[in-house]
Amino acid sequence: MMKKRMILLSLVIIVVLSTVLQLAPSSRESHVYAEEGIITADDLNVRSGPGLEYDVIGQASQNTSVQILEQSGNWFKVQFQNFAGWVSGDYVRQSPEQSQSLETLHISVKDTEIVVHTEPSITSPTIKKISSGQTYPITDKKKNWYQIQFTNGDRGWVAKWLVESSSDRQDEEQTNPLKGKVIIVDAGHGGADTGTISASGDYEKFVTTVTARTLANKLETLGARPVLTRTNDTFLPLENRVAHAQTYQAHAFISIHYNSSPQFPSVNGIGTYYYHDRQKPLATSIHQEVLKTTGSSDRKVKFGNYMVIRENQRPAVLIELGFLSNQQEEAKVNTKSFQEKATNGIIRGLRKYFK
Repeated sequence: MMKKRMILLSLVIIVVLSTVLQLAPSSRESHVYAEEGIITADDLNVRSGPGLEYDVIGQASQNTSVQILEQSGNWFKVQFQNFAGWVSGDYVRQSPEQSQSLETLHISVKDTEIVVHTEPSITSPTIKKISSGQTYPITDKKKNWYQIQFTNGDRGWVAKWLVESSSDRQDEEQTNPLKGKVIIVDAGHGGADTGTISASGDYEKFVTTVTARTLANKLETLGARPVLTRTNDTFLPLENRVAHAQTYQAHAFISIHYNSSPQFPSVNGIGTYYYHDRQKPLATSIHQEVLKTTGSSDRKVKFGNYMVIRENQRPAVLIELGFLSNQQEEAKVNTKSFQEKATNGIIRGLRKYFK
């Protein structure tokens, strides 16, 4: 009889301990002051730590509700269904109030590649390059620089004019100065009109075509209405180019060109031209932003007696994006990186002008 009582008492203790152990996590969870979030990607990897170098310990389905327990860089420690682990912050959506409570600001890189420096100065050593679309928390600000933090804890400085903060992004969502704007994108020369001949023997008309197409594609994605004066290698009279601006009642006309000075092969840099005083604000805005994004030499905003801007009744500019007679600059302007930066600069100039 005594033996049976001991067995019964042991079973009761086991049941009680089991119940306590099962309730313990819930009790602890009720005292965790976590934020709510939603997983935005399907089969999202959940890792043992804040970074891709950590092991995958599970997966989360799209639209899963989670509690955000902790943040490290751009990684969140989340809990759902009595399971906790780390996920990339790029795939967790929070309400505006919750995002603000984390007191963390992220930036998204605008250009193809941005150099990260050890100090807030372009002359300081570089740490690495970061690519378009990535986001990082801002840990400090100094004048025209942001200090950002990587998932491994390292920190570095990026130029403020090359990136976009989350607050800037929210402002853009509220107002898009490019939306609905008709922008004439004029690729200089074409067909029998080759334009200048580069140091390597190529034609200007081909480089202007690449730049114009890249610019038009970006403008379209931003809600503008770009119109290309020519879409292939055909000759187009200057008066026909000007007619595009009037026909479409353009908000801006941008003529893309590249310069040449064979007698002075070391000459380089970017220059922007206007004819009428009313065109100068647009020329200045675009010129300043292109210099920022490309880092090219400044050949100033100048008066230019060019027909496509002289006879143009709409806001119009002509920009020379570099010297093809300079062997080094020719190689640079033909890179995808330069084309991305130059067109990004033109777009920023347009946004600034229309604001």
